[in-house]
Amino acid sequence: MHPQVNAVLFDMDGLMIDSERLYTLASNEVLAPYGKELTWEIKAQLMGRPAHDSAARLIAATGIPLSVDELLTTMDQKLDRLFRSVEPLPGVVKLVQHLEKHKVPMAIATGSKKKNFLIKSGHLQHLFGLFSTNILCGDDPILEGKGKPDPTIFIEAAKMLGINTPEERKKVLVFEDGISGVQAARAAGMEVVWIPDPELLNSLGEQEVKASHQHKTMEDFDPAAWGLPPYDE
Repeated sequence: MHPQVNAVLFDMDGLMIDSERLYTLASNEVLAPYGKELTWEIKAQLMGRPAHDSAARLIAATGIPLSVDELLTTMDQKLDRLFRSVEPLPGVVKLVQHLEKHKVPMAIATGSKKKNFLIKSGHLQHLFGLFSTNILCGDDPILEGKGKPDPTIFIEAAKMLGINTPEERKKVLVFEDGISGVQAARAAGMEVVWIPDPELLNSLGEQEVKASHQHKTMEDFDPAAWGLPPYDE
């Protein structure tokens, strides 16, 4: 039996929508002229982090002769096109609609910039419209210099739901695909379900990721096991 929870926080990229694959596509388009590519060993270090931090790490890992701002500008141009057709991952729409129907408090805590969030979510309002204003993006001033694995993003997203104390945060369940996100959720004192990309798992070796539980896809998640309303038969 899992710990019982009463509120849910979602990461977005690679967890709710199939956007991590698009970051890889765009990154490899940028890296190709320099004879480099984005391996999963490198990608594992970038996932969930603020854009500026990720760009700096990518430059350091590959040695490409671009500044952070040059890399981000080029990436934004490529991603703007790709994001407009991104699709939800399996099981996500079903779970979010179910939680909303049963009035379970929920919010999104994403390292994505607000501008990119709006592009990714604009054509998916049957999913993202259910969160109302409970969405915290990585470039919010309250997160200045505090990207995942810092717990601030989850602590502040919980506050949007009226959850303010360490004791209350123990009843919050976070969904994450990235290692830095799992670390952030744990540091915030929350439970966390980890749904990693299989390629990320393959790249980890002996590294231990201290999630509460792990699934292959959101379809495997059973709300009732966590004290949330069960799916209708």
